Amino acid sequence: MNSSLQSLITLKDFSRDVSSQEEVWNSVPEAELIRSFMNVVLCQRSMDFSHKLRTLNLFRRALSVQAPEFGDNYQKDAHELLMTVFHQFRSLAPLLKEFAAMMGRSYRCPVEEHLVFTMRNTRTCKRCGAGSTCKEDFTNLSLNLVPGASVQEMLQDYLMETDLEFRCDCTANTSSQQSTFVTLPKVLMLNVKRFCFTPFKQMKKLSDLVHIYRELMLTSSQNDGWYSLVSIISHLGSEVNSGHYISDGIHPDTELDDPADHWLTFNDAEVTHTTGDSVIQQRQHTAFILFYQRRQM
Repeated sequence: MNSSLQSLITLKDFSRDVSSQEEVWNSVPEAELIRSFMNVVLCQRSMDFSHKLRTLNLFRRALSVQAPEFGDNYQKDAHELLMTVFHQFRSLAPLLKEFAAMMGRSYRCPVEEHLVFTMRNTRTCKRCGAGSTCKEDFTNLSLNLVPGASVQEMLQDYLMETDLEFRCDCTANTSSQQSTFVTLPKVLMLNVKRFCFTPFKQMKKLSDLVHIYRELMLTSSQNDGWYSLVSIISHLGSEVNSGHYISDGIHPDTELDDPADHWLTFNDAEVTHTTGDSVIQQRQHTAFILFYQRRQM
């Protein structure tokens, strides 16, 4: 939870967007998760350890009302936690929009504003060319780990055309399938699949090297976008059901083009100074979730 929240807080525009709508969510009792998240943001630089601990416990309590699996002290998956936070933020949006309209205001869900993007999935019969297209919203992409590849290459692999078994009306059994971006997010969250199943159906941790690029280029049907790396969540340890999560992120007082390249490493209660170049070298075998922020063109 600590590493996940530290990476979320690194997304300064996301937190600012939540904070700017306080008049709406602070008046709705059901929005306790948003209030508890903003309390975490506000106490990030506090030196009062006990206050921070209380604030984190209140956040966990608010999250576990709808997701009781996060209510205990057992180890959890950072990606699952983030997906749960995003889902609950989005689930609150209709109620908050309705309440905002009663106040003569509008409400923008911060997850939808910053993380949601649309993909188009196209299936085409290999024999007759018939097919179908559907669109789907995502908050992140999960990439298959390709040992020795770069993040950009794994993303390209995700977007490549693949074959699949599908019974077409023309009786052919093989179609092609391909995903493309329709829209691009302000923040691109990528999850590297460092876990796989063995032939004996057991989960296995993957620690293969992945080359991490500071910049990514994405293309959609609407426009292109340049993205800069701002945070990484890493999983340390060789086992699936144990280990330790840490977060690295760009220093909150610096900008993307800061020549000093100030970053911070968040390892539970220990926070240390580092650089982005150092992070991408050290996390090649452990990077689990990467956050890329879209640059203004």
